[in-house]
Amino acid sequence: MGINFLKVGLLITASQLLLSSGCNKDSTRPCVNAAYSFSISSEWSLQNEVYNVGDTLHLISTFPKTLINQINSSAIIDYSNATEIGGSYVFYELDSTQRQVKGAVSKFDFIPHIGTIGNGIIVPNEQKVVAYAELANNYSFNCKIVAKAKGIYAFFLSDLSCSGLRGKNCTNAGFTNTLTNTNKHINLFEYAMGRPLASQYEIDRIYCFRVQ
Repeated sequence: MGINFLKVGLLITASQLLLSSGCNKDSTRPCVNAAYSFSISSEWSLQNEVYNVGDTLHLISTFPKTLINQINSSAIIDYSNATEIGGSYVFYELDSTQRQVKGAVSKFDFIPHIGTIGNGIIVPNEQKVVAYAELANNYSFNCKIVAKAKGIYAFFLSDLSCSGLRGKNCTNAGFTNTLTNTNKHINLFEYAMGRPLASQYEIDRIYCFRVQ
């Protein structure tokens, strides 16, 4: 059985936004359509295809507070003092025999260094909810992920969302979040699933590797 990472990513991101937009604890009211659309990136390090049990992967992402609004590319936005910026990341083990995916959260230890990472609400065996930390000049997320079990894995980043700037209505934003890694080892996905990835959206956000 295959899986469409695009549909999963959009479902989780939409659910995350729905849950956050209903809360007004920071005195901001989001609009139905996001006022801003920004583009950011993340990176997995070290960029290995094969790890050993006990090895550590690092997920790193930092972006400035001053951003270009993709809805109006001439607009430079100071996005300081935002409410929580975050999303839901998906962690799969790829079963090459059954050609299926299964949740892999329990196969790793997650140790946040900057920002937070918590248990998912929708599919906790597959999902982790992340939130960026606001620093002096940027927003940042940095997490160590320690491999505990052998297998072939695929980690998938969602786009991010924010309900807005504190004290300012209709400043909610979406963040396109893509990986900068030059080799995402997509060959492992194709080997295990017996098919290529379904879209460029998936290719831009997936990272595959094997633990031995």
